[in-house]
Amino acid sequence: MPLLPLVAPIAIVSLVSPQEAQKPGAPALLEELVRVLNAGDAAARLAFAEKHCTTDVPAAQRSERLASLAERGAPFRVERLEAPSPVEARAWVVDKNGERSTLVLEASDGPDPRMIRLLVDDPESHPPRDYTGWTTLESLAESIAKDSGSPAMGIAVVRDGKLDVAVTGVREAGKDARVSADEPWSVGSIGKPICTTVIGLLVEKGKLRFETTLGEALPDVTMKPGYRDVTLEQLMKHRGGIPRDESFRAPDVRRIAGDVTTPLEIRKRYVADILSREPIAKPDSRFAYSNAGYALLSHVAERAAGMPYEELVRKTVFEPLGMTHSFVGTESLPPDRPSGHVPGPNGLRPMNMGGALESMVAGAGGGVWCSVGDLAKLGAAHLAGLRGEDGLLKAETVERLHSGTPEGGPENALYACGWGIHRHPTAGTSHGHNGSNGTMRAELAVFPKTNLVVVAIVNRGGEGDPPPGLEAVIAVASRFSGKKSGG
Repeated sequence: MPLLPLVAPIAIVSLVSPQEAQKPGAPALLEELVRVLNAGDAAARLAFAEKHCTTDVPAAQRSERLASLAERGAPFRVERLEAPSPVEARAWVVDKNGERSTLVLEASDGPDPRMIRLLVDDPESHPPRDYTGWTTLESLAESIAKDSGSPAMGIAVVRDGKLDVAVTGVREAGKDARVSADEPWSVGSIGKPICTTVIGLLVEKGKLRFETTLGEALPDVTMKPGYRDVTLEQLMKHRGGIPRDESFRAPDVRRIAGDVTTPLEIRKRYVADILSREPIAKPDSRFAYSNAGYALLSHVAERAAGMPYEELVRKTVFEPLGMTHSFVGTESLPPDRPSGHVPGPNGLRPMNMGGALESMVAGAGGGVWCSVGDLAKLGAAHLAGLRGEDGLLKAETVERLHSGTPEGGPENALYACGWGIHRHPTAGTSHGHNGSNGTMRAELAVFPKTNLVVVAIVNRGGEGDPPPGLEAVIAVASRFSGKKSGG
């Protein structure tokens, strides 16, 4: 979750000729959309959604998605535009961080064309590769690391209770120091299932309930009335109407953190900032992925437990599971570990996140680092519960944490309490989460039917699909599912 630097707005250039702009269809819609994204005007985004988008998704929800895209990358500079047909247009753009991506707009046909959807593709995206012929975890890691241009990759597998780990590559591009099995990697939003594990443990201790509301948990905190009845379970399922906060600018972090330096005090200020804003939806009305919601959860947890969230995670999750190579908070990180990397015009550049932002969003995964073997232990603890066994958590608690609700998207995916539930054509049903702070990409997947956990991480950021870690997960899980890959 990198800090996004301030960049002065640039002039909005025309994407297509004046003659083309007069024609209805995807090219003209894409031109107008880029203008709206670069303008930074919420009213203009909503007007575009109401006037130029299909009605299968509410205009307010479309507007929020456009706001998230604009926050992450606008202003966009267009390098090239292609319009294969009146119902599709592609713009190759450079965002405010200098990163390239492709905006793909699909439109309806007819005299009044409207945008059906907008896809954001990384230029490095590629069709899924078939790695199911792997012979060893080491060879699988080497192949995916090479194909994805990642300096290093780690894979861990728990199969019927047995842990296997393979790592390959170097800590930093262009240097010789190689990654070893016990070194920690940034796991990004996989910190969310760690956070819900903590909540589950506090529920079992009677310190919290799944139905505890924000008003009950934070009675002394000033908040907008729409937040008071939001429950912890709704927060964990991203159904609390909490602002998304998917990216941050450095001035925003400085404004929120102010002159405080301790993680607990930083979170107190961030919680106050979140709850001073208007909700984006009514509680439980819809799914809206929110890092801010998990920041609230971490603060609720640390208040209920009477200790800072970092200490709480170590004492209740890491230590009981033997996760001795895992950390929350960058100050305690060992120096010998993989460096993150971001792609740029001149190749990969080493980069690692730090500062107040990591403390603000610790519950969402900020500053959470785990070795691949340690992260597999977390997955194994939840696998045991899904198979009816009590362990770190009682089986009934695990079942509640993994009870999914439809996200409402076209793929009909389910999101539980920090766990996404997906059906893979060749790998079977998984409970998992991915994560990235912009410099690494991680995957955690639990397959209850085949008694399997797979973890895969690369020390390279980017948005190309499919993610390297997911390719490893599917390759391993397909091996044990008894099904053939479709390539």
